[in-house]
Amino acid sequence: MRERLTAELDAATAELRAHMASWEYAFAMGSSHHGGSEHPTHWLTRDRTERLRARCRDLRAQLAELDPGTP
Repeated sequence: MRERLTAELDAATAELRAHMASWEYAFAMGSSHHGGSEHPTHWLTRDRTERLRARCRDLRAQLAELDPGTP
């Protein structure tokens, strides 16, 4: 169980890092000059970012439940 969760966390972390290194992410998180940050494409990018972050948080929490003595 722990190995599966660790593998899932590694994959989710890698996906989040790749996403955050993309131009798509850079433009979505960039300046809001003339309301450009409010484009629907950027909403989707921010939503994906939050879903990936939430997935990583959930996996870390599950791993912590398996080993409560580890921070």
